[in-house]
Amino acid sequence: MLFSFLKSSKTIPINCTIESSSSTFDDFILEEEAALLTDFTLYLHDKQCKIDLLLFLPHYGLYLGEKIAWNLRELKGTRVKRLTRQSHKIPHTHIESTENFIYQKFQDVLSFDSTPIQRIFWMKNLMKSEFDTLNLTFHELLPKGRLIFQDDTALDIQTKLHALQEYQDNPFLKLKVIGSLRAHELRLPTTSDPFGSFISHQQQLFFDAVLTPRTILSLYGPYSSGKSTVFIRKIIDYLLINPQASSLVITPTKLGGELLRNELVALMEFSAVKCNLSNVHFYTHDDKNRPIETNPLFHTSTLIACDDVHLMNANTLERIIASKGSRSLLLCGVNPPPFINAQTYTLDTAYRTPIVNTIHFTHTKGALFTLLTGLKTHLETTTSNLIMILLPTHKMIVEYQKAIEEHLNVKCRILNDHFSLQYNNLEEITLCTPEYSCGLNVPHSYLINLNSDDPLYYPLALSRASDTITIISETNLEE
Repeated sequence: MLFSFLKSSKTIPINCTIESSSSTFDDFILEEEAALLTDFTLYLHDKQCKIDLLLFLPHYGLYLGEKIAWNLRELKGTRVKRLTRQSHKIPHTHIESTENFIYQKFQDVLSFDSTPIQRIFWMKNLMKSEFDTLNLTFHELLPKGRLIFQDDTALDIQTKLHALQEYQDNPFLKLKVIGSLRAHELRLPTTSDPFGSFISHQQQLFFDAVLTPRTILSLYGPYSSGKSTVFIRKIIDYLLINPQASSLVITPTKLGGELLRNELVALMEFSAVKCNLSNVHFYTHDDKNRPIETNPLFHTSTLIACDDVHLMNANTLERIIASKGSRSLLLCGVNPPPFINAQTYTLDTAYRTPIVNTIHFTHTKGALFTLLTGLKTHLETTTSNLIMILLPTHKMIVEYQKAIEEHLNVKCRILNDHFSLQYNNLEEITLCTPEYSCGLNVPHSYLINLNSDDPLYYPLALSRASDTITIISETNLEE
């Protein structure tokens, strides 16, 4: 519905200042388990569309609205008419093209969606009685039942919305409809959640935090609390809002960076959005290399994002903060460093709670014998084909790899600084020290003689396996 606003056959410019209208709908939003998006930006591939008002009622569908700031003084003596393709007038609404944009988003994310959409207009500065005095052309082009007036009550609005669409006994899914429009915020689909799932309220607070030049936003929480989930989505959102911006993502391991990059690409494909990947750089931090703040990518990026900062050297992190200048900075880790002054968000929910089995051995054959016995039984009785073994030192990893391959006739993979998913696959059994396990989720893990005083120990025991974990620790034989 594109129309021109005329007076004496001349187009009159109208100031369409957008004001928030969410409070008007609050009375029935909760009652109907509805969802309201105001001043919302919808992203589709490399394009974006501004939407004034989008309301979802589960038993009715979607309502697409535009806010128009017309008042009675401006409208007196005027008339409106529908624009044609041949018209050279400037339209005063883009609601038709916006609706097509929404349908295309549904098509690209869902392949097919039958959610009906009705068009409404929010007349912020016009009352019902004032509209009645306008030229007849307004009433012909803008049915009163589609207009939300300044003096409409919540009940008036609810009645109008219900009258526009037919009630459906089987409600439309909020996750499917609203989730598709905000798909780059969702967790990726799984077998149990084919449309993905919403991020938590705590994660949403971090996602919605305003990221401006010189801002430092930090996100902390236990392992398996979904930090990296919202961390990478925040980076995508920043690049969608700022298409010309660039980001440098710093991770303590190459594997950690690859896992984040893979999720970024998968999320873009799922949500039908496009970021300029040439402006997204991943850097593996190593204290043996030259200081990160001297790297050209550090100075050309407008956003610096550091994941797993609890594994970074404190001096390195201090230098990054001191050298960031006007760049924005995102930090993500288990515990916040005490020297950082940042806007901090905390996650306190762990999404995985594996069953933990602890073995204290007292025989002289040691942890390796206990592990080999357990692995033999495990491989014979389970269908899961990925096992991770965490050891305290690289020397022990080499020793254990040789023994496992010799006694069990299986191939082992060692994770180290040079391991890359681009050139290697994870074998049936993976061995590594704790810092290289970040980002990996496997069906079962073994923790061997790790120092229980290490701050990584307890979180690792509870998070690095999706289902079960076995802790093998040595009891002092002299006690």
